[in-house]
Amino acid sequence: MNWKLIIKDKRNQPPHGIYSDWKNQIAKECFNQCVYCSIHEAQFGGIDHYHIDHFKPKSIFPALINDILNLFYACPVCNRFKSDDWPGNPNLNSPSYIDPSKTNYSNLFELKDNFELNGKYVASRYIILRLYLNRAQLIFERREALWRSQEIKLRKTINDLIVQIGNNDPKYALEALLSVSMIYSNLLDLEQKKREIRPYELLDIRRP
Repeated sequence: MNWKLIIKDKRNQPPHGIYSDWKNQIAKECFNQCVYCSIHEAQFGGIDHYHIDHFKPKSIFPALINDILNLFYACPVCNRFKSDDWPGNPNLNSPSYIDPSKTNYSNLFELKDNFELNGKYVASRYIILRLYLNRAQLIFERREALWRSQEIKLRKTINDLIVQIGNNDPKYALEALLSVSMIYSNLLDLEQKKREIRPYELLDIRRP
């Protein structure tokens, strides 16, 4: 989970073209990741596979179709789930979508021990349900991210131990190496599981 507040400024409205021409700008504004599930575009093969999301659906708000303040970056799965759904204006206490340029999505959710998201508000619970933010692919991404962060910490621990090896008991270095071995083993297991598990069923992505 790596959500970030999206900075939107009307002064950045392109003077020419339409929203599809501004995909690169919108991708950069959104840190090249989906504003809803936070998965980086690299996980889906790059910018060509990501979508421009109309926060307020263009079918309901045609006047905002080319408004830069209404345009965000979304993965194809989240964008398809969201589609033209618009239960009402953003409100934390009612079913709705929250504007990623007004609220950091990190504040909407909490991570459970099983790596599923729990919504802190009515709106965030609605977003989880509607966009299927606890789909298998995302759960494995979160789990893998945790292992990778632990791996980075362990690498630093090993480097520190190597520097101090002359003054410290070698068993500490051995324990660190064994921990790294375990982390790598778990990473390999996760990679294998990701290849075997489908991110979603066809029925899920086509549900009404």
